[in-house]
Order: sequence, then structure tokens, then C-alpha cells
Amino acid sequence: MTRPGIREYGLLLLLAMIWGSSFTFIKIGVHAYSPLVVAGGRLTFAALVLWCFALIRKSDMPRGRRAWISTFMVALVGNAIPFFLISYGEIRVDAGLAAILMSTVPLTTVVLAHFFTHDEKLTLGKVIGVIMGTIGVIVLVGPETLSGLGGEFLFQLAILVAAVGYAISSLVARNLRDQPRIGSTAVILSFAALMLMPFALIIDRPWTMEWDLGAAISIMYLGMFPTGIAMFMILHLIAVAGASFLVFNNYLVPAVGVLISFIVLGEVPQPNALLALVIILCGIAASQLRFGRTAKQTGDAGVKGDPIAPVLDSPDREKSKSNP
Repeated sequence: MTRPGIREYGLLLLLAMIWGSSFTFIKIGVHAYSPLVVAGGRLTFAALVLWCFALIRKSDMPRGRRAWISTFMVALVGNAIPFFLISYGEIRVDAGLAAILMSTVPLTTVVLAHFFTHDEKLTLGKVIGVIMGTIGVIVLVGPETLSGLGGEFLFQLAILVAAVGYAISSLVARNLRDQPRIGSTAVILSFAALMLMPFALIIDRPWTMEWDLGAAISIMYLGMFPTGIAMFMILHLIAVAGASFLVFNNYLVPAVGVLISFIVLGEVPQPNALLALVIILCGIAASQLRFGRTAKQTGDAGVKGDPIAPVLDSPDREKSKSNP
């Protein structure tokens, strides 16, 4: 492992752009197709991409019953359910706002880790971060919306529940840190695709929907890049700069998501959304204070912006094997 250089920072920025762009492409997809079709199609394309890479790299599959159970759970709570909920939420929620709501993932992980792990307890910095993150969400959603419990709030709530699913999956994925990274990711995406596609085919019957080239390309993009190829960029960054280096994505992804939604969709963020973004990012920064050695463990466990990223955290021998 070496000190990050210009190349690594460039890849980190590119990775943030890919992940941040996903909210805009989801928005394009749900304009033409149902949330189930968008989420299921995304996962199917991603699984195909990962299996191609797994075959090329001759990656091993997960080993042991516990690993297979963990891959199933990560697929369910970290991919199938969240991808559907985000697609559903973006029917009414702007792509930029969705990116801001999803930026609460690392703070949600901090809270869950306190109760479900023995080595990642709350500290003063984490408590401050969680409080600031909560305030940021309230500023973004609006107290009057919370009191109404209707309208846009239900769609915003779907995205927040997806954030909880991401956080839970990152903790479950701790069981996979000694497993083959590419093979485990391919299995997770395959499980998730198999969970959603039958519902999409039976309930929504996508072949009866009007063909939309832009939306179809968006679904393919979501599968190829934010869900599939981005994993290999993570492999390189973990091998070269370490998993904790990816913490910076928590600051970049929501900002990039807001910017891309403005450029592509013309969504102008409201002042309260920008204020909420600043508050949440400050909360993430506060949650990283005074970690000491624990910071590295938490960074490995699930502070990344993608639910299957923790699966890529494996021993040095795996890193050297998978380093591009």
C-alpha cells in the first residue's frame, strides 16, 4: 500500500462522479419504466458484467455456509430492496435531493454499528455527527412535511429506508472480508437480480411498456458503471491506497449528485437542500473525529457510498491477487 497520488485522487473523483450520476440516471429510467423494472434491469446488467470479470480473473466463489448466507442477506437488504426503494422514491423526489438523502448512509451505519458490533461503539464525534445528520434531514424534508406524513414525504421516506438497508448490509458484509472479492460481488448481484426480476416480469410485464431508448440506456448505464465497473475501481483504490481512503467519497457523491442533476435534468436545488447538504457533510466529518485505530475498522466496515463495497475488503493476500 502506498500514499495516494494524483492517479488515485483522479480515480476517487471519477468514482464519485459515477456513483453521483446514478441518481440522475435512475430519474431518467423511472420516467419511462416502473421502479421494479429499473432496479431489476440494473442488477441484471451488473451481474452479467461482474460474472464476465469473474471469469476473466478466474475468481473463486464464496466459501462456507456463513459466507453464502451473508451474500444472500447483502443482496436482499443492500441491493434488491434499496435499489427498488430509491427508484420508487425518485418518481417524485428530484435526483439531487435523493443524493443528499442517501448521504446519511455512513451516519446510519455509525448508529447501527454501536448496537450490533463490539468494536465500533459511539464516540463523542460520532454522536455529534449523527445529531447533525438528523438535523440536516429535517432541514431537507421540512418539519411541516414530517407533520403531514403524506405527499412527497412517503417517497423521501423510501429513500431514507434504502439508506438504512445500505447501512445494515455494510455490517453484514463484515462476514465476507476473508472471501474472494470479485466472486462474492458477482454472487451478491446475481442473488439480488433473481429477487427482483421475477416480480418485475410478473407484475409489470415490461414487454408491454412503451419502448424508450433513453431510459433503456440509463438502465444499462446503471448496471454497467455505478453497480458493476465501479467495483473494480474500488479494488484498485483499496489495494493501492487502503479502504479508509474511500471515506472521502461520502463528501463527494452527494455534491456530485446535485451538480449532475442540475446539469442534465435542470433541477435547481432549493436553499434548504444546499443547507441540509452542508449540515450532513459536516456531520460525516464530525463522525470521523478522534477515531484513532477504530477509524480504520469503521472505514473498512461500511462508510462507503455503495452497499456492496464492504465485500471488497479482504486480506492482503486477496488484495495482491486482485490488484489490476
